[in-house]
Amino acid sequence: MSAGARRHLCELQSRTVGVDVIGQPFTTWTAARTFWGDIRFLSGLAAIKAGADTSVAKVSIRALQGAFDSGQRVINEGRVYEIQAVLPDGKNKQLDLVCIAVTS
Repeated sequence: MSAGARRHLCELQSRTVGVDVIGQPFTTWTAARTFWGDIRFLSGLAAIKAGADTSVAKVSIRALQGAFDSGQRVINEGRVYEIQAVLPDGKNKQLDLVCIAVTS
């Protein structure tokens, strides 16, 4: 993949789970790093989630080889993509992040 194909500046975030001072669980997201990727929408579907209309889109983000893991998320232009799987290309050059984008 040429450098021009990776045209989306993305931020990789990792989840931190903890308990506050009164014992309530909380989740925060911390920026791990930024990277350039190619975001491609594969499909979309409408779903009913918790009584509200929700749009779910399956997305592939192609990036250079690096430290990515399911459970992390990618932010691009304010949109959140949850990483479901990390698929290497077998040549240790690039990988595809299988993600979902959920908006309500």
